Amino acid sequence: MPYGVYQAPANAQACIPLEAVGKPVTEVEKSVSPPGTGITFDNWHTDFVVPSNQAFRRYIATIVPVNGGEYTVQMNLKYADDTADTVYNQTASLLEGRALSLVGLPRTDADPYQVNLQVGGVRAIGNAYRLSVVGCY
Repeated sequence: MPYGVYQAPANAQACIPLEAVGKPVTEVEKSVSPPGTGITFDNWHTDFVVPSNQAFRRYIATIVPVNGGEYTVQMNLKYADDTADTVYNQTASLLEGRALSLVGLPRTDADPYQVNLQVGGVRAIGNAYRLSVVGCY
């Protein structure tokens, strides 16, 4: 699957903000917790709901670090058949206040029901960031 850093074009796109699972918000702010141990869990995952009546051509996730540092970042498109496509999986050095935008393209024969972002890493423990996802036509 194609992945990469997305630069928004100068012309406007028709994009819809996606809501976080379990919260009626389209932007989430988190602080990176220590990794899970099997007994404890980390907070590195955030899921955004894709409305079932929408067929987007791309999904754009934007991460804005409140604190700069080295983050492990993964973006997954989750499908109804219990599969997922990892469209981005890298360790990134992020600068304070400077957005990292990622683009994920869905399968040609299926639409995802959620966009999952994993933002964390041992070197990022305690760092805060803001996260949002839009679906674009």
